[in-house]
Amino acid sequence: MDFTKAGVPTTGVQQVTTAVIVGTVSTAGNATVTVTGAGITGSPVAVSVALALNDTTTQSAAKMAAALNLNAAIAAMYTASSNAANLLLTAVKCAANDATLNIAYTNDTCAGLTPDATSDATTAGVRGDFRGAAHLAYALNTTANAIYQNTGTGACPVWTEV
Repeated sequence: MDFTKAGVPTTGVQQVTTAVIVGTVSTAGNATVTVTGAGITGSPVAVSVALALNDTTTQSAAKMAAALNLNAAIAAMYTASSNAANLLLTAVKCAANDATLNIAYTNDTCAGLTPDATSDATTAGVRGDFRGAAHLAYALNTTANAIYQNTGTGACPVWTEV
């Protein structure tokens, strides 16, 4: 056995926060997306995003996600993605929930977006037991003599009874 615990090992959960982008771009230019989080170096981090005339909410969210992924401080902690008008940040590692995590956006030199200063906490983060355990590593519940296997990753273990 690689790891032991008196009880079932806790599965990790990656934190997710979501900003819903509202408005079609009526004047081309830049929007500013500001990401705040406890583990982000230099937080809050403002990122400028070029938007084109008539960009829809889906197009704007995709461009914002791409720009956030290019920022080293943000990308060290989170992966940005988009789904329709939703701009999402997903933690790279399972960790305790960061209540300060937030995505805000506003028009800078562009026009047409409806600025929003707060995002929605979509999924709370959970560190999980034995983070760093290799994929397919084993853990033993010493209370029930049950064996669990990490079917997740080292960054976010998912413990499944075998």
